[in-house]
Amino acid sequence: MTATDETSRHELDGDQLREAAVSGVRWFAIARVATEALQLASAVALARLVSPADFGNAAVALILIPLAVILTYEGFGSALVQRKLIETGHFEAATLTSIATGIGLSILIYFLAPVIAAPIFNDEIAHLIQVAAPAFALAGLGAVSRARLSRNLDFRPISLVETGALAVGAGVAIGLAALGLGGEAVVIGAVVGIAFTSLAMVALAPPGRPRWRRRELVEVSRFGAPASAAGILYVAISNVDYAVLAARLNPAQVGIYWRAFQIGVLYQDKISGIMMRLAFPIYSRTNDLDEMKKLHERATRIHGAVVVPLLAILIVTAPELIPMVFGDAWRAAIEPTQVLAVAGMIAAILTGYSQVMLAAGRPRALLIFNCAVLVLYAFAVFLTAKQGLVTVALAVVGVHVAMLAAVYLVLFRRVLGMPVGRLFTDLAPAAATAALVLVIGLPIADLMRGAGAAPVLIVIVAGLAGCFVQALALRAFFPEVWNDVFRLLRRLLPNRPAKSSTASEALAQ
Repeated sequence: MTATDETSRHELDGDQLREAAVSGVRWFAIARVATEALQLASAVALARLVSPADFGNAAVALILIPLAVILTYEGFGSALVQRKLIETGHFEAATLTSIATGIGLSILIYFLAPVIAAPIFNDEIAHLIQVAAPAFALAGLGAVSRARLSRNLDFRPISLVETGALAVGAGVAIGLAALGLGGEAVVIGAVVGIAFTSLAMVALAPPGRPRWRRRELVEVSRFGAPASAAGILYVAISNVDYAVLAARLNPAQVGIYWRAFQIGVLYQDKISGIMMRLAFPIYSRTNDLDEMKKLHERATRIHGAVVVPLLAILIVTAPELIPMVFGDAWRAAIEPTQVLAVAGMIAAILTGYSQVMLAAGRPRALLIFNCAVLVLYAFAVFLTAKQGLVTVALAVVGVHVAMLAAVYLVLFRRVLGMPVGRLFTDLAPAAATAALVLVIGLPIADLMRGAGAAPVLIVIVAGLAGCFVQALALRAFFPEVWNDVFRLLRRLLPNRPAKSSTASEALAQ
């Protein structure tokens, strides 16, 4: 692979970028549909096989799984995606350092867990951290291969590999949980998923010979070091609440909060994850900052308009949905889930902001921002931990509100020069539509509860009513966003022969 080849592939015009984005969305969407049934089934099975207390212990160890990917891929792979000019030496240097770093971190974490984690948390959590330690070596093995596929915008193999990893990891976790391994089953399943991903990506895109290349390593690290540090802080922000609560509350309470956060905030990643997977390689291929701003603005409006109203439907149906799906043992998660769904709405609007900063070549600004957010997040959870899980959830919402304001007022406006008015134009379709869903959905659900309707009927009726209101509101009040969503859905469907030139032109838009 020559430098010339890589450079020419990096220079894509707007039409090519849109086509690559649509192709990526199509493949990631297909992968999501294929795995959602399996993931839902595995989540239900694990919720009934593993107690809230065991989930609470596993939640701390699971922090290491995304951290392993961040430290290896962001540290040594992201620069391979972002750089305009790349040579064979960059791949060789990144391969050597990602593998060596991954192995070193696995060994370090394994031996330090009993010394550091056990006194802070408990012996079971320290053991689970040791179980998760190999994830770093496994992630380091596949980091450069993942970067090769992302740089070439080869989203089809990435989506297929990730689908397979989810299936294999879930199967292993359920099988081990059925044997009584508890939280250990959840952690082992996650590690197996990383192993499958790395091995498959290495087979699809061999990373190259690991060789010491000082100059290339310096160039890769100049971007990768702050990008990796920013990524570490992002993982810390996403998981610091688990760590703080595990140190201050019993495992069962941590498990209940973990479930609520998974449903209310992280479950929107089922859709947001598609945008996040595409954002960095696509934004890195834009010709200038203005083109990237326009692409991000459009993606944010579409994404928010789809995801935020769905979280409003979750708020309406949570009292029936959570016990029905996960069992009565998780009933205590209902109110925290409803509150945290608001944080999930804000997180959906913010999806992709870190990728914008990285693609714009501003990892240091992102690093400083994430430092401030981490301190605020940890302090808020620490202060409210003893006040009940609902109070903790309210504090988390407050932190997300502060993040939303800071991203648009500081990162986007002051660092990248985006107008502050984008905060309102990006937020308006999602916020207005979600408000209408709540105004109509909550009374419908309350009336049905008063009439003694079955929980499954309440979920179906309130959910369908919410979806209808979402579609109607978008079409009536935000026709441009509605057209974008509708056009995207049409593009995601299998290609059909156009009946006329007009149809062909419409599909080409």
